[in-house]
Amino acid sequence: MTKTYAGIDPGYKTGGVALLQGDWAEVHDLPVFTEGGLDAHELRQILSSVAVDYLVIEKQGARPKQGVSSAFKIGMGFGQILSAVSLLGIPHQIVTPASWKKALRVPADKDGARRLAIQQFPALADDLKRKKDEHRAEALLMATYGRLLK
Repeated sequence: MTKTYAGIDPGYKTGGVALLQGDWAEVHDLPVFTEGGLDAHELRQILSSVAVDYLVIEKQGARPKQGVSSAFKIGMGFGQILSAVSLLGIPHQIVTPASWKKALRVPADKDGARRLAIQQFPALADDLKRKKDEHRAEALLMATYGRLLK
């Protein structure tokens, strides 16, 4: 039986979610409320649309010179994602951006992940065509990384 992998690029107001099974894949914007914060109900619907066998989530952390409020919001969003995934009982791993990008040889420039995702998944080119779709692309590549791990 073909396994299903998922990837999540977290964010407080932006982010991406991807599902990958064999040659089939789909991408979504991370469901968030307009004022920020995760729409956990919508994330549950996306992740429950197929039986996810393994999920990869990009590690989040405060950055130098980042404001306290900003760091709190990012941490809150990350915690909401971890809670939703744990409640669904999906096996998952938190990975650093450097680890999955190195393993997949993602070009270092800002648009590198989006270009690589379009190259590997041309059927999703329309879903990844905008510069702001970088989060969807990164989620898709993390799902691909999950397939390498398992």
